[in-house]
Amino acid sequence: MTCTRSPAPPWTTRARWASVAAACCLASGVGAQTIQCHVTFAGATRTFAVAPASHTDEVRPLLEGASFVMEVINRLPPDPGAGVKVRTYGVFSGEPYLMHQAVFLPETSANPPHGFTGLQVIREPLRHHELAYWCERVAPR
Repeated sequence: MTCTRSPAPPWTTRARWASVAAACCLASGVGAQTIQCHVTFAGATRTFAVAPASHTDEVRPLLEGASFVMEVINRLPPDPGAGVKVRTYGVFSGEPYLMHQAVFLPETSANPPHGFTGLQVIREPLRHHELAYWCERVAPR
């Protein structure tokens, strides 16, 4: 049996626990909707606003750490890949490997307490670090 690794994303880095929050403003257009993702790691919970992005926009990681990299993409119809895609990478020897990927269609909705994604928990197998997240749609103001 041969195991293959996913190719490293273009933003591969050895950065420490840091975060890059997406722009908080709404994108123009009908139905533009920012989402909020609540991420718990190393005993701290942070909330990130993820504005809609075009399929041509560069995707930056939501979080980058020594053992995890997390990317959240929020695309609106009619763009290819419309919906929310969450990818979580583990980092081993400075190289990320895909551990978890979830895709939620634009029509996906759910009530609290854990938004449209439900509570997701990812455990890094080598160091046993754990990351938990859930995302919700933000009501337009």
